[in-house]
Amino acid sequence: MMKTSHFPLQCFRHCIAFHPQKLIKSRDNKACYLISRHCSTKTQPAVRVRFAPSPTGYLHLGGLRTALYNFLFARSHNGTFILRIEDTDQSRAVPGAIEYLQNTLHWAGIDPDEGPVVGGRFGPYIQSERLKIYQENIQTLLKNGWAYRCFCTERRLELMRKEAARKGEPSRYDNRCRSLAHSEVEALLAQGTEHVIRLKLEPTPDPWDDMVKGETSHDIEDIEGDPVLMKSDGYPTYHFANVVDDHLMEVSHVLRGSEWLPSTPKHILLYKAFGWQPPKFGHMPLIVNQDGTKLSKRQGDIHVDYFRELGCFPQAVLNYITTVGGGFQKSTLDMTLQEMCSSFDVRNIRRNSGRLSPMWLQEANRLHIKKMVNSNDASVVDDLVSQVRQLVVSKFNDRLGEGALREQVLRKDYIVKIIRWSLLEDRTSYLTDFVGPDLEYLWVTPSPTNLTEVMLMEKNAITLLTDFMHWVSSVEDFSLDNLNTQLKLYLARKQLKPKKYFALIRTALTGLKQGAPIAEMLHVIGHDNITHRLETVLESLKQLPSSSGQNV
Repeated sequence: MMKTSHFPLQCFRHCIAFHPQKLIKSRDNKACYLISRHCSTKTQPAVRVRFAPSPTGYLHLGGLRTALYNFLFARSHNGTFILRIEDTDQSRAVPGAIEYLQNTLHWAGIDPDEGPVVGGRFGPYIQSERLKIYQENIQTLLKNGWAYRCFCTERRLELMRKEAARKGEPSRYDNRCRSLAHSEVEALLAQGTEHVIRLKLEPTPDPWDDMVKGETSHDIEDIEGDPVLMKSDGYPTYHFANVVDDHLMEVSHVLRGSEWLPSTPKHILLYKAFGWQPPKFGHMPLIVNQDGTKLSKRQGDIHVDYFRELGCFPQAVLNYITTVGGGFQKSTLDMTLQEMCSSFDVRNIRRNSGRLSPMWLQEANRLHIKKMVNSNDASVVDDLVSQVRQLVVSKFNDRLGEGALREQVLRKDYIVKIIRWSLLEDRTSYLTDFVGPDLEYLWVTPSPTNLTEVMLMEKNAITLLTDFMHWVSSVEDFSLDNLNTQLKLYLARKQLKPKKYFALIRTALTGLKQGAPIAEMLHVIGHDNITHRLETVLESLKQLPSSSGQNV
């Protein structure tokens, strides 16, 4: 034996990943030893992991979590991250879904090292393009006796399912065709009888050492009949294609959701049937709703696109899903993807289901916005400003005014000021919050209809707004406390009723009937912007016919 300090760190990591049972702790729990014959870096296999989604629609948070953790595991072991598309169920394939999946992973910064676009020496990476490979490998199992042809009709199988339901028993195939004589099989094949190919189940293999759950076992022979490996249309089932592809692509570790845990003995048995060495398995716990209920694909708020449209940054979404999944010794809310890669440890993945809490996403996204707006890199700040500006123009294009008035609210310094203020006051978590109803007043200006309304609200509107503009010019301290104090004094001096007068000011400045308190609105919009808005409004009001005869 040798102390871990006497051999390379990568050797220690290798033994943890591939031979955790060989890691022996000393009695004082302070030193770890490894049996040297199990830690030769010369024989260390390359770490290769894969994310293998079906192209059936939107990518949801559970799928993104699986992709991320495989990516992190690969990067933390200098390994390879593979994207493989499992589309053998053609009835469920959605046109354009493959492109969408690749685009979403790229948005999240989880780019594969091998896959349909980047290629690789183990392709093709789309299962529907690998049918010849599956046909060749199914022949191996037919020849060595691990598989057999099943000629049972769908009608017979349906009757079996109904009978099982009537008895309250699990539906399972009765393995009838397993005992067909060779001559019977040949006769049915000669007649062109439609059939599938099934695996001969046997008692469940010994428990396997799951990377997440530890020693695990699951008996399938008692609850399942022989499973289908090849369908009658020549397409493989998920289980068969999955095992063949993982072996041929030299996948060393399989990190996937715990919903696949019951299938693992079946997969291990398939490896045994081929005489192949299975990869190391790790099953991650489910992500559930905040109330503990299971996530549903029908929920719009679990699709990655929902978070993109909400104005979440990809890194914030990754921070979010790692808070419920674990894999780290400290909180990931403020981590970059690179920091996650260097600190990820599969042994720290939680075993229990993780509950989504929207407040963690809000906090992660706020932290990301704060990092960007306070960055020393001007290009990072410019990128943030550009995104907010695009949202503003898209939402309020016809209400931003024209010329200098429009330019005022789209200026970089104004947008940066708004971002910093909103973070300080906890007014925003997502980019879309900047154009939400509560902050609408920051960007919009009155329309001709609003200006007419101003005149109808108060016959002396021009006089009142002119006086207000002069008062604004006289206020040097635009802090919120001082504005509140000075407004009270101004109203008392002018003998104005707050409710009616503030409604006039708000409509004149923004065209809105409701919004933030006037003092806060003035404080946030700022002295110069307010003055500019009032000058523009007054100039427009003087052009209205109803303004004639007013004493300005």
